[in-house]
Amino acid sequence: MTSPLSPAAEAAGLALSLLLLALPAAAESWKLGGDARYYQFFQEDDPASQRRDAELAILRLKVEGRPLNEVAIEVHGIGQLTSPPSAPSTSIATGTTTQFLDLSHVPLDRGDLQVMIEVDRLNLAWDQPDFRLVVGRQAITWGVNFFWPVLDLFAPFPPQRIDREYKPGVDAVRLTLPLGSLSEVEVIGAGQGSSLREDGSVGALVRLHLGAADIGLMAGWFHGDRVAGGFVTANLRGTGLRAEAAFTESGESPDEIGREQFWRASAGLDRQLTPSLSLTAEVAWSGFGASDSRDYPFVAASDRVQRGEVTSLGRSHAGTSLAWQAHPLLSLTGSLLLNLGDGSALLLPHGDWSLSDNVAVVFGAIFGLGPGLRSDGTPGSEYGPAPQTLYAAIKAYF
Repeated sequence: MTSPLSPAAEAAGLALSLLLLALPAAAESWKLGGDARYYQFFQEDDPASQRRDAELAILRLKVEGRPLNEVAIEVHGIGQLTSPPSAPSTSIATGTTTQFLDLSHVPLDRGDLQVMIEVDRLNLAWDQPDFRLVVGRQAITWGVNFFWPVLDLFAPFPPQRIDREYKPGVDAVRLTLPLGSLSEVEVIGAGQGSSLREDGSVGALVRLHLGAADIGLMAGWFHGDRVAGGFVTANLRGTGLRAEAAFTESGESPDEIGREQFWRASAGLDRQLTPSLSLTAEVAWSGFGASDSRDYPFVAASDRVQRGEVTSLGRSHAGTSLAWQAHPLLSLTGSLLLNLGDGSALLLPHGDWSLSDNVAVVFGAIFGLGPGLRSDGTPGSEYGPAPQTLYAAIKAYF
């Protein structure tokens, strides 16, 4: 079964084809590159699935260049194969978000295999001394924390994501105005759904560099919600400190979990313990989350979780990651996510072995610790029901 190309996807494909045909005439001003990665997941028996393993292959082609000194173009195309398509384990390595324009196509979709092609970046940047304007599909990152970035309302990474090299692109217009050295104001209008009225966002973030600290203030309307918040980062005797918080007021009537107003906040630190050993630690609070695991299904079905703005189901969490450069070619990382309310944990050991400048092998595991599913099928904890999974991958860059 295949899906027809949308008009937006056809237009994007035509624009991309014309761009590629024009490249030889301006080869010196363009860069071609990309990467390919293949993941194999081995999962414990899952009653909901007839397969224990899963495969994920991703090919990304990148075209970037400057046809004019003040104009830059960025185009990334993705081809992705997933087998089986609904395998939950693949979410730790890849993900997407809802965009205003449908620039994807599924040429093959059957029970055990799905092939998807998508334009993941397609933007034009205009650089001037007094501003920078970027229009089109682009990566946007707000917030300063690693596991739970509260201010990152544009497709943030889930805390368990192991592959963070590429964020899903967002259809947006972004204007950046410098305010001096290392300070700026950023204004963004974005669409993350077919309706700008329901899924449009307009917000501004001011970043100020104040000597040993950086602070940020944010406010805007996101999917009908009114959100305001801020962040601060500082360095204290070699330890990086960061914190952020946001208050949300729903623009609609309360949903089934009754979150009309709520706070979210997180704080963390980074420390180089030895030349080869580094530590990251973080705590988070989410007033949108549930204090009782029986309410997790309602939180998981909410629009904020479905669109990826909220990435955890509970209220209080902690996370830590210890990275060891065991050899110039081998790095080992152990990450632990804790739900402080229900006592469950997610253990994520991970290794990265560099075979050459362009090829690397990664391997790791996912261990869910805590109460699993109840007899009625509801989760006994947030991380306990996660199936035990092993994975290995190879990544190549060109």
